Amino acid sequence: MLSAVIGRARRTARLAVGRVLMIMTTPLRLAARGLIAVRPGLEPRLAEHAWLWQPGWGRACHERLYRRPDPYGIGISEYEMAKYDLVVDVLEQIGAPRGRGRVLEVGCGEGLLSARLADYAAELVAVDISDAAVGRARIALADRPNVVVERRTLPLDMPAGSFDLVVCSDVLYYWEPRTFDRGLERLVESLRPGGRLVLLHYRGDFGQAGTGDAVHDAARRRALNDPELRHELSHTLRDAGPAGAGIRVDVLARATGLQTLRLPQQLHDSPAEARLRTTEVHTS
Repeated sequence: MLSAVIGRARRTARLAVGRVLMIMTTPLRLAARGLIAVRPGLEPRLAEHAWLWQPGWGRACHERLYRRPDPYGIGISEYEMAKYDLVVDVLEQIGAPRGRGRVLEVGCGEGLLSARLADYAAELVAVDISDAAVGRARIALADRPNVVVERRTLPLDMPAGSFDLVVCSDVLYYWEPRTFDRGLERLVESLRPGGRLVLLHYRGDFGQAGTGDAVHDAARRRALNDPELRHELSHTLRDAGPAGAGIRVDVLARATGLQTLRLPQQLHDSPAEARLRTTEVHTS
């Protein structure tokens, strides 16, 4: 009982701090964007001021979290493991080839999902905002020669080149809205012909700059308004995750030629989905 009360109090505090920081950093964010518009070369340097682009969840926050290994308890969480299984189920349904192409994982953490994504890549570029997380991911993935782990602050500090697959799991809602808009644009631009952008996000609110629904609604609009994009898959899991807030999954695909208008497919026959609906989630 007491732990539940403490958990609710922490969540309320995180929500309040996140909203205050979003407002307080707005003038500085506008000034930084003005500098980038005049001198684009400053972008990688300004990317390091992550508190501007991820209010309340910047680099310093993540470095504090990663002072200890696995701060989110991902490795011992049935819910998190089922969520990663769901990503793999999605890749299998859309026919993502194994061992071929170049893959980008945004927000790799300590590399638990990266180990699975490596099977779908000739080269996996896994990036995270935290030095500590990147260091542990490099150790965990040392036996995977096709994996490169880099510390970057996306979207301002995007890796060079293009990708056949980009995977974003519970990460894009950390970007404040205008940063997210630019980030989504860059992720889409990085796709090769036939490339896919896979998005999976929790729908609840824990003080992050954006929301899972805002991320996925924007991705759907982007696909609808871009003749070179196809909305390949769309799925919502209700009553899953902390507080039963739910999870959304969407896949955008870059066209390889002329395409006909088709409705996105639904995820089907996913064992992970059933587990996500029944797994009890403990929050703090």
